[in-house]
Amino acid sequence: MASTSVAVAVLVCFCCVFCIVVADVQLAEGTKPLNYNDARQFKDCGEVLKAGYNVSGPHVLYMNKTAPFLIHCEFDKGVAYNVIQRRLDNNVNFMQTLEVYTLGFGLVQSSYWAGLNVISHLTMTGNKALTINMQDSRGVNKNAMYSHFRVQSYANKFMMTVAGFTGAGLQDDLSYNSGMPFHTYDSPDPNGCAVQMKAGWWYNYCSNTLLNGYYYKPGTYSPSGKYFDGIFWNSFGGDNNSLKFVMMTVQ
Repeated sequence: MASTSVAVAVLVCFCCVFCIVVADVQLAEGTKPLNYNDARQFKDCGEVLKAGYNVSGPHVLYMNKTAPFLIHCEFDKGVAYNVIQRRLDNNVNFMQTLEVYTLGFGLVQSSYWAGLNVISHLTMTGNKALTINMQDSRGVNKNAMYSHFRVQSYANKFMMTVAGFTGAGLQDDLSYNSGMPFHTYDSPDPNGCAVQMKAGWWYNYCSNTLLNGYYYKPGTYSPSGKYFDGIFWNSFGGDNNSLKFVMMTVQ
């Protein structure tokens, strides 16, 4: 799917006096945000829903009413979800630097990472509940939910805290990472997990889940190195079972 970052810059900055680059997620070529002609500066998808929008898709939001960014808003049964990560194919490389993870990458209509700046903004302005939707190679769907999820700012190394787990048929595989800063191969953790697992994540030593891992053919896989580095949730098939679909949302 083709994209153009130049078009994004024009789309998200057209109604602002100036632009601050806080995110770099792109739009598919020839598409526009669904609120393209709306000058209101929504801070999250909840405000977009309250304004009357109810079609899921790409929208422009704002940090502090000055810095625009793109995100996919998912609307379901009167609830607005801010999609902060989605994996559905291997077209986007998730082995990126800390700078790229900070700004975000990928296509907002497809596989993408919203950016640590965006995720921190959303979780620190009221969007504290995390939902993780997952599907395995057999088409089985499972959801992990947390009543508390927060990502600190760059100054605090985007440290993540999570609590309040529920999830039928799953174990709490993310709380092991609570209290950890975000690391990448160029900004590695002390245990070398980011280097070995080839993805940005909130590593402990190392992790019971890796949602930013390499997109292998869904199902059982052989890792490219010594560590399992696919997209996995340990209690959903094991760390050697790479998932077909993952979406992380906050609301």
